[in-house]
Amino acid sequence: MYILKNACKNLTRNKGRNILLGVIMIAILSCAAISVIINTASNEIINGYKDKFGSEVFIQSNQEKMQEKMNNGDMGSFDEGPSNELKEKLAKSEHLKETIFSSSFIGYSDKIKALDQDEVEKRNKEYGNSGGMNVNVIGGNKKSENAKDGYLNILGGLNKAGREEFNNGTRKITDGKMPEKDGEAMISEDFAKLNNLKVGDSFKSQNPDDPDNFESLQLTVSGIYYDGSKSDSMGFKHPIINRKNEIITTYDTLRKYNEKVKKDKDLINLDAQYYLKNPDLLDAFNEEAHKKGLSDTLEISTDATSYNNIVKPIEGLKKVSNIFMFLVLGFGGSILILISILGIRERKYEIGVLRAMGMKKGKVALGLIFETLFMIGISLTVGLGIGSLSAQPISNILLQGQLDAQKEASSGMMSVAMGATSSAPPIEKLDVFLSGEAVLGITLIALLLGAVSIGIGILYIMRFEPRKILSERN
Repeated sequence: MYILKNACKNLTRNKGRNILLGVIMIAILSCAAISVIINTASNEIINGYKDKFGSEVFIQSNQEKMQEKMNNGDMGSFDEGPSNELKEKLAKSEHLKETIFSSSFIGYSDKIKALDQDEVEKRNKEYGNSGGMNVNVIGGNKKSENAKDGYLNILGGLNKAGREEFNNGTRKITDGKMPEKDGEAMISEDFAKLNNLKVGDSFKSQNPDDPDNFESLQLTVSGIYYDGSKSDSMGFKHPIINRKNEIITTYDTLRKYNEKVKKDKDLINLDAQYYLKNPDLLDAFNEEAHKKGLSDTLEISTDATSYNNIVKPIEGLKKVSNIFMFLVLGFGGSILILISILGIRERKYEIGVLRAMGMKKGKVALGLIFETLFMIGISLTVGLGIGSLSAQPISNILLQGQLDAQKEASSGMMSVAMGATSSAPPIEKLDVFLSGEAVLGITLIALLLGAVSIGIGILYIMRFEPRKILSERN
């Protein structure tokens, strides 16, 4: 008990030195806290997105193989992507946990109109086709003399991003229900108002390349949805890029229609999002896909563009915070050691007297340990408070710098993924907070600093006897 009380008194006896030590330890622990908090949050996000993008794979172009064929003058293999049949065959792989299919079809109708259609047709009359935007059926057959412009954007099923929009409120069903049976479809409020359509009404869509010789697709309105998404058309209007024109039906509706009317080529375009049971199965699935007929100019790969957009800035932020922490620990630790050495030299007489009174080395050392632990406790509490308050604004500043660097590095680069949604937007704000893991990490750093400080005093006590300590003072 005497040792504990004496340690408490020593904190107030040596105010100047202890305040200086406290300020240095608070500064070191505050900086360490900021770095550890940012690191902890970064690790959680990086691990989460690694699992996500490692499991979700697409059919993408193999740039090396394509360049090799271009150098050899072989351009024929670039004309077509994988067939819908191959995409469905790959979905049966034992390496997959799940496959999400969606399809699309650009249709034509002389009975109903799409939003912005009148404006485009007027522009086409004034300027010819150069004022508009030609849209052909993806993978469709040759155009007939009676070919029309397709303005109806029909989606067979929704991909993951499309489903999420109905979950997060970007889109809401205001009347009816989602299409469930073959032939059912859901349209936007604006599209329904333009064409005076309501739940239960039917309409037809034809193949714009040859409307006379292809059987039409008949759809019945099962629901009407509100679309609150922001337009990214940058002022350019066209029915196909207006998301309020999207007619959502079931995947089987378009698949069966394609099987029924296709001739030498698929009439619809099938998109497939494959999800592996384990990210480590990527190479095995890629090998299996090529055995089943995937062209050597294509490969199964992760969505590298989205991964880089999201994860790379976070990894850069983590790296910067690590460098910052190591610099602070190195510089601050050096100053702490210097002050500890000077402090022990000042306390030689005190240590010599205690030893001369018969106090054992271990008890003198224990007193120094208690003093240091008290100092660490106070510094750690203040440092955690400062770190938790400062981590968020500092994280925002560092992340913005990484995002700017990422934009410069990725400008001009392009990756094409069949079935991938548009590149995922980068994380513009990293929500950081003081977690239990972060507190543990900062506490360990504080104890490490304390061990360095205590070690110098204990080493001094163990090396010299009381007579030598007192004689050195004289």
